[in-house]
Amino acid sequence: MIKRLVVICCILLLPTIAAAQGTTNYGDFWVGGQIGGVFNADRDVDVTFPGLFNATLNSIRTDPGFSAGAIVGYNFCMPYRQPWERYFGLALDFQWNQFNQPEQDFLPRVGGNQFALAFLGRLQYPFMGSETFTRGRIVPFLMFGPAIVWTNSDYSNFFGASNQTSTDFGIVAEVGVEFFICPHLSIGPSFRYRHVWGPNHEVLGVDINSRLDQFMIMGRLAWHF
Repeated sequence: MIKRLVVICCILLLPTIAAAQGTTNYGDFWVGGQIGGVFNADRDVDVTFPGLFNATLNSIRTDPGFSAGAIVGYNFCMPYRQPWERYFGLALDFQWNQFNQPEQDFLPRVGGNQFALAFLGRLQYPFMGSETFTRGRIVPFLMFGPAIVWTNSDYSNFFGASNQTSTDFGIVAEVGVEFFICPHLSIGPSFRYRHVWGPNHEVLGVDINSRLDQFMIMGRLAWHF
């Protein structure tokens, strides 16, 4: 008798279980690559000769440069919602860009590169969801979070000094749009702002400190699992 009751209950609950499975969202991973250009606002550079004097060099320029990187992310899904209603996510981003300064204000030309690792939170609002494009067809997004930035600069033109590497803290904010050209592949433009408390170097006993405001225009291609 008990076995028959269990079987009857299971049969009665099957439609409810199937409906719950059809409306429950699970997260998805995505990976992508991006390329673009980076532009640096003119900045002030503090130069300190220990035991002698301090000086501030104003409006130091940095050449526009090329940027490339890779990103991996995870989108969270809200249970008992439509499949395209995914609002939140996380991403880990690695970015490289050129960092060259022309000769100016009695400073020699300085060439270099930057590498940044950023941990980003993500907000998004998908549009035009369908049974085929379950993630939405057009997805505006905003990402923001902290970053570690490594700056390698070649000071060989500065009295034969060697390369210098600076490790600094930064903050990244990015806004963009994803367009899904097929259910798992998206492309889209984005604009990124990065503030860096650095780079800071010591060259031949001279301390060179600055702050960066960087602007990046990028295009990204991403695959969603």
